[in-house]
Amino acid sequence: MKKRLAAMVLALAMLFSLSPAAVAEDSVYFTAVDERVLDLNDSTMPFWFGGYLYVAATVFRESGVGYSYNIVSQTLVLYDSSRSLVFDIATGAGTDGQGNLYDHVCVTRGGVTFVAASPVASFFGRTYSNTRVNHGYLIRVKSSSAVLPDSMFTETATYQLDTKYQQYQKKNSAEQTPDREPEGSGDPELPDDPTSGKSIYLCFLAEDAATVDGWLDTLENYGGRAAFYFTEEALSRCGDQLRRLAVSGSAIGLALTAGNEPAAEQLDRMNRTVFAAAGVKTRLVYGAAADAASLQSAGYCPLSAKIDRSKYGLTASSGASSLLKQIGNRRGAVSVWLGSNVTPGALRTFLSSAEEGEDRLLAMTEIAS
Repeated sequence: MKKRLAAMVLALAMLFSLSPAAVAEDSVYFTAVDERVLDLNDSTMPFWFGGYLYVAATVFRESGVGYSYNIVSQTLVLYDSSRSLVFDIATGAGTDGQGNLYDHVCVTRGGVTFVAASPVASFFGRTYSNTRVNHGYLIRVKSSSAVLPDSMFTETATYQLDTKYQQYQKKNSAEQTPDREPEGSGDPELPDDPTSGKSIYLCFLAEDAATVDGWLDTLENYGGRAAFYFTEEALSRCGDQLRRLAVSGSAIGLALTAGNEPAAEQLDRMNRTVFAAAGVKTRLVYGAAADAASLQSAGYCPLSAKIDRSKYGLTASSGASSLLKQIGNRRGAVSVWLGSNVTPGALRTFLSSAEEGEDRLLAMTEIAS
């Protein structure tokens, strides 16, 4: 069963990650190891999957991690002197070298095998960072040999990054928009403009299995994706929906509930439930009263939506028009917290209008959250 699920995840990942930039069409992902910027090309371009950024497994080979690929048995082994990760290329499933199932699948695209950057880096005692730079983002894997901190390396590597980007553009013989507007929470309001071409991240509070299915049906009819933040209670009865989300391209998130229990303990327990049901874990978190800094230091990505629509919901066509107008008055990509009061009819109206405006309905990622 686990192998079938992994195969489904792998198949879908290959379909929706064909574009080199999964967060925005005008951004690219550079990769660097310690103080060295690697070549930039489509075949090894990182991409988002299941809330994690995936990088070519060879990035870790460049970082000094042992790398063995067996074309006959279709296995990839990453290892050092004390531990190893063994991936089954055919199914994407991984074990920790002692037969214990590893939380993250590997994904093969165009003959290149990718692994989740953050957990694999942590597994082998490396650190991982994701920094906004000109033309996109810089993914850096650091070993104990790294000298410069990220802030200083980003400055000193500017020429390398610009050169790599120019070479990439020339090779692909098609100009891309090099920069996009910053997406900080302090973006100023703009005069009313059409929402044409917007990147929109819809975020739902998932409390009921049937409701989640209705939202998913509507989204899939319009080719859209979104993020579904489940309460702990909902996780226990939404196994089918979690499995559907794991292969749909939409994102799974965790919705914290108020209480005396430390947030990290609750999230860890919730992630175990998600993994048991769907074979994936998530770092996406919604917690209105939680300490965002504490969540980030624990490795999670708390949602900070640009628009909080939960007070009004989305239940009528007038609400859909109002929300589109709000989105049109924001710069850059726009994340929207809808809560749970959303009807399929109003969602259809919103998606139809967004489609006419050539907007993109995307799944939440670490950066967008």
